Amino acid sequence: MRTGVSLIAILALSGLAAPMALAQAVAPVAVAEPAVAVSSGPEAVSVVIYRDRPVNTVELMRRSQQSWSRLDREGLALIVETRTVDLPAGEAVIRFEGVAGGIVGQSAVLEGLPAGVIERNTDFDLLTPGSLFERSIGETVRVVRINPVTGGAEEHVALIRAGANGPVLEVDGGFEALSCSGLTQRVVFDRVPEGLSDQPSLSVRTRAGEAGRYTVTLAYLATGLQWSSDYVAELAPDGRSMTLTGWLTLANFGSTGFVDAPVQAVAGNLRTEYGTVPVDAVRLPRRAGCWPQDTTTEGKSPAYSGMTEPMPPPSPPAPPPPPRLQMRDEVVVTGSRIAEQGELGDYKIYTLPERTTVAARQTKQVRFLERRDVPVERIYRARISGSSDLGGVTGPFRTDIVLKLDNDADSALGLALPGGTWSLRQQRTDGPAFFTGEARSTDRPVGLPVELSIGQSPNVRVRYRTTEYSSSQTGGVTTTVYTVQVEVMNTGAEAASLEVIPWAYFQPGFTITRESRESGITEGGYPAWSFAVPAGSVERLSFSYRVEY
Repeated sequence: MRTGVSLIAILALSGLAAPMALAQAVAPVAVAEPAVAVSSGPEAVSVVIYRDRPVNTVELMRRSQQSWSRLDREGLALIVETRTVDLPAGEAVIRFEGVAGGIVGQSAVLEGLPAGVIERNTDFDLLTPGSLFERSIGETVRVVRINPVTGGAEEHVALIRAGANGPVLEVDGGFEALSCSGLTQRVVFDRVPEGLSDQPSLSVRTRAGEAGRYTVTLAYLATGLQWSSDYVAELAPDGRSMTLTGWLTLANFGSTGFVDAPVQAVAGNLRTEYGTVPVDAVRLPRRAGCWPQDTTTEGKSPAYSGMTEPMPPPSPPAPPPPPRLQMRDEVVVTGSRIAEQGELGDYKIYTLPERTTVAARQTKQVRFLERRDVPVERIYRARISGSSDLGGVTGPFRTDIVLKLDNDADSALGLALPGGTWSLRQQRTDGPAFFTGEARSTDRPVGLPVELSIGQSPNVRVRYRTTEYSSSQTGGVTTTVYTVQVEVMNTGAEAASLEVIPWAYFQPGFTITRESRESGITEGGYPAWSFAVPAGSVERLSFSYRVEY
């Protein structure tokens, strides 16, 4: 429009008359607002939940009871929605309501529109009393008051003159601050202002060649969903095998539920950037202020007894608010059906056997593993380190008890096991099983054994001493040699399988130079001496090693 005005001015200054057609051409033209198509919710939705590290279920539930925890901003899931929208011909704005509260707006992808997306917006101005007043300034509302004399309801038409920061209403030709009349009253809004919603929404601007009904797919990342894995292992009475059950716990800490959805969980160390988080929703509070009850200074308002209007009777005390995250527990097991394990590139994906509802602020469990007669090997492990203190005896100290499970293609497992917490129970021939402890495991692929450290043995103990020590330097390299003697005592009633690990194996130049028993390389990739210690006996080991630095 500026270009047109300048052109008319130039014509006038040059003595030429501006043609009427030109004047009409440069006249301001009203631009019609695009039509708005609203999609209130998806017809179908699928959920894929990721994690970047093993999650401790107990710790997760503990944090859910802390009001300051921001679990709604942690975790990551891919949400895929199928929606139907009615589009007019020409330009239109599609408003997708009911998207996940933790939506990461920049990750959204939309497919199925007749034309491309011109513009995309994520709206985070939520419907609150404050935002309702702020967006309704200049609008007409209805004020309903209870007459203190008759007890009847009286309705007045009012105009909102000020918003959230102290609402002011124009009523019957006068102005008053909201809730300052001393009468019981409520404000009735006939509509919700444009752009306010009880949940964040995604809107896109598009242009269709012709009107029609279209089925579109909306995919986006969202936070607030996590999953964890837990195992229940029952050892046979002889301790040589176990029955193993695995559970996936799905947790939705967000404000949006997903009804009758296919759900999958992906295991693996997924890399994410710190910026992959949602924008915090705007919740505008409403501040009420009445002079002289409220003052312009901080602190407690002074008492005031000069009101001539009768006060309404006191309301009953409101119930205490619920915790910020109230989690409902639900166990989902359908007969013998369990989650199916599959491949997703370098990751493992677990597909729940049937559709399920992942409600807002809810935890849910589904079984993903069931194995019987899994062989178990019990070993006792000690780590030994040389010292420059010759003759000094270390110990006796307890050895670590480790349960070892083979997990190759020929074993009873042969499955990728996501890291989690193991609850161990010991069966008895003369009574019920009893709890024997807990252990943690990391993600273990097929081909690597699973090792569970379940405590320390009071029966299998080790003591050792350094008998030789020397250190020399050549060309800037220091070489240190140690000789260590080890004694292992087994006071138990059964033979023990012992594994002795040299603590310095990861140091530069580590080399075993002499040994009284033959060592080997374990499946974990470190050197160790493995031998049996009969019940009630003492076994000995002597070895020398050097390190260079």
